[in-house]
Amino acid sequence: MNKLEQVKQRTQTAIMNNRASIRRSVEGAEVLGGAFAGGYIAGQYPEIAGVPTDAALGLVMLTTGIALKQRDMTALGVGFLGGYLHNLGRELAVTNPIALAM
Repeated sequence: MNKLEQVKQRTQTAIMNNRASIRRSVEGAEVLGGAFAGGYIAGQYPEIAGVPTDAALGLVMLTTGIALKQRDMTALGVGFLGGYLHNLGRELAVTNPIALAM
């Protein structure tokens, strides 16, 4: 392998590694953005047809993202569902506290 091929190979490897790293960061930001947006929308419109808004939108976005193979939509759906489950857990802790024996 000559020097030019080695440089090309190292450059391609670095580009692939950077893309994967950037993709992970973007997906994390999308999940957080979905949780924030879900909380905001749920505050404005608590229910859609008797179903919590953030849960309904999260399920729709998650299943649509999986069906269309769209990572961005899937990550946002996970964020919406994560926000819903966080709030559900908080509500359960307040209404049904569990006594932890130590």
